[in-house]
Amino acid sequence: MSDADESIQKVLDVRKVGVEYEDHQQASPLDIPVDLHNFKKFPVVDPPGTHKPTGPDTRGQIRVDSGAELPDYSGPFRADLRFSDFSNPALVNMIAMSDEYYRVCVQAWAEEVAKRYGPELMTEIQTEAWQTIVLPQLSDMLQEWMEVPGDRAEALTAEVAAEVEARKADGRVVTINPFRADPAYVDLPKEKLVKLALGSHEYLLTAIEGWAGDVVIRYGLDAMFEFQWDLWSEKVLPAVRDLKARWMKVGDGTVEAFMKDIQIDASSFPGKAFDMTFEMPEPDVGIMTFNKCIQVDQWEAMGRPDIAEKSAHVTCPASIIETARMYNPNMKVEILAIPPRVSKEHVCCRWRLSMRDESDPDYVQRPSSDNSKVG
Repeated sequence: MSDADESIQKVLDVRKVGVEYEDHQQASPLDIPVDLHNFKKFPVVDPPGTHKPTGPDTRGQIRVDSGAELPDYSGPFRADLRFSDFSNPALVNMIAMSDEYYRVCVQAWAEEVAKRYGPELMTEIQTEAWQTIVLPQLSDMLQEWMEVPGDRAEALTAEVAAEVEARKADGRVVTINPFRADPAYVDLPKEKLVKLALGSHEYLLTAIEGWAGDVVIRYGLDAMFEFQWDLWSEKVLPAVRDLKARWMKVGDGTVEAFMKDIQIDASSFPGKAFDMTFEMPEPDVGIMTFNKCIQVDQWEAMGRPDIAEKSAHVTCPASIIETARMYNPNMKVEILAIPPRVSKEHVCCRWRLSMRDESDPDYVQRPSSDNSKVG
């Protein structure tokens, strides 16, 4: 194996969701070709090292005696939201939402790859992504989150593998999902429903990592970063905003609606990849903190906080700023902290949301006929 191939393999190993990063710490920074100069850096309000984690992230905690039984998230923002505060039917809807989110993402990857490299190469990249990255992790994932025995997990993995082979033959996109919602789930214990939701999140992230990993192998990091920007800002965000409104009724037009949106966003559920906290110190001010982020942990483990910086600037603002703008063109996003961080004792990133008034030079005058919802 050449030095370049060895570096690529180390990158793929550390990019697995849930990997123990301490086991992958590099004694010296990995030599990974990437342009660290020609990308947009967004302004940051506070100097590095200002913000330390707040927490914990309560969303994955089980609280079965809260009495909340929320039918959706149309009610007020909850800083200490737990998914177990939702009713069983609402949790089944959340799993269905996550499945649809997954389909939106993999379809977007497939379309972008096909547009850039052609449909035949798209099929080839898709097959490699599943066979080399997703399938080897799937059985363990199913046993952990679906709590199925090993033989059943292997059978489900075989079903996914067969789907991959079938799509290799006909050129269609792989959309099979063992974590898809089943109406019968409504009778499951709440703890199991929360685990299924968290597992659906890990499956979603692993599928995305599969596509991204194969693009990195073939075309390098810069090509993958270009994909990320186009995918999230142009394709994924409008679709997933709609499905969160449809499935969970988070509202529209306000900072509160935006904060609820991110709390129940299937790509940022709590777990092995993310630990987040959400605050609203004032009615029109929201503060969102990533205490843990898979991208930052991965690149720091490889000794490349400089790549973590680029990754953060070329992907995160596209997601957060564009989502805020869709909720309200006068929603203001300020970056309080962003990689590279001073140390692991500090947050990965922190964002403040607020509303512009007419004195702000960037205020957007909205037509008097604008009937957007405000809650």
